Amino acid sequence: MIKKLLLILPIFLLMSACQESSGNSIDDESIDLQRQANEEVTFGIAEENSERLDRAKELIEQSLNADPNNHAALINRAQIAVYQQHYERALSDVESAYDIAPSNDSLPLFRCILIEEVKGNDRGKTCYSSVEARYAERHNSDGKIPANWVGAAILADTQDAPRLVEAYLEQARSKGEMEAEMAEMTIESLQDGSYVDQVLMRHK
Repeated sequence: MIKKLLLILPIFLLMSACQESSGNSIDDESIDLQRQANEEVTFGIAEENSERLDRAKELIEQSLNADPNNHAALINRAQIAVYQQHYERALSDVESAYDIAPSNDSLPLFRCILIEEVKGNDRGKTCYSSVEARYAERHNSDGKIPANWVGAAILADTQDAPRLVEAYLEQARSKGEMEAEMAEMTIESLQDGSYVDQVLMRHK
């Protein structure tokens, strides 16, 4: 099970910021149900346990009934759809979540990955380029280089990608050896395509 958890880790790291508030107050009951669903999704996928995933779906529906604006619940449902390789269904939920929380730092890259898978390479590249520009505008002033900004630049194959990669790795090295190793692995997986494969759970 540990191996399976490591395999699906990229999508949960990618979406970790999606647990943030969208800026609107979310119903407490909805939040509690979504957190229960998130645990069921994580271990249901890791264990390939359909009963846990069915339970997660029930919790997600209850969460959304309590508050339709709980974008994290929509992301949980999208994760299940990705695991089951129902990418169009996943994209629909991600689009809905994006409408609710457009300023989220992680959601745009996940959306682009799904757009590329469902609508083709050209649409994907356009999406990555747009997202990379948005990250640049948002983070140039604070000096931070999130992994998703670097990911968007690499996947869009922009001219700024090499510079961002070096700056991102330098930023990681300043935080410690473990962070540097993880950053190097992330960059390598983005460059060889395995990151996208893992986000889309192609290797289960």
